[in-house]
Amino acid sequence: MKNNVTQIETPHLILRIFQPRDAELLKSRLDDNLEIMMPWIPWAKNEPETVEEKRDRIRSWIGDFYSNREYSYGVFEKATGDFVGSSNLFGRRGKGTTEIGYWIDHLKAGKGYATEVSYALTKLSFEQMNIEKVLLYIDTRNKASQRIPEKLNFTHEYTYRELPKDELGERLKFQVWVMFVEEFKKVDKFEAVEFKLN
Repeated sequence: MKNNVTQIETPHLILRIFQPRDAELLKSRLDDNLEIMMPWIPWAKNEPETVEEKRDRIRSWIGDFYSNREYSYGVFEKATGDFVGSSNLFGRRGKGTTEIGYWIDHLKAGKGYATEVSYALTKLSFEQMNIEKVLLYIDTRNKASQRIPEKLNFTHEYTYRELPKDELGERLKFQVWVMFVEEFKKVDKFEAVEFKLN
């Protein structure tokens, strides 16, 4: 897995590598979203962090990016420059695959931004990284997120259970959504996507 795209522009968004100067903004928006994120995002339980801890974390993300371990992008509105959220490409599911992760600030929810981000990272994976298979793992309780791979013509391959339990004592269940490179040509979305290399 190798990626040298440091910025992506879509019709409404800019995805770019986080910089240490973003630490205060990122902390502010994370702190404001923690209650909403807690059920869906495991690492949210480690929050809140101090601004300096957040700055160190961003530095580690930059290191991961240039070491081709994991790719983290801050997401910003193109028209306003407002913070929208963050997104990731993980290589943890095996050779030739990427997994998409994201979270969207509650102030920017409902605008289709998660779909636009997921499309951009799918396109990046297939057209710039020579990836053959892109995956999304979605908690079955998260109905809003389930609509995103549906809109992009991913295939729901299976649902599985995990060790953790929900508030009712039931094992958490996750859907696995998959797209192969040859299937991406059938997706007619957000064609105005530009990749900028470092």
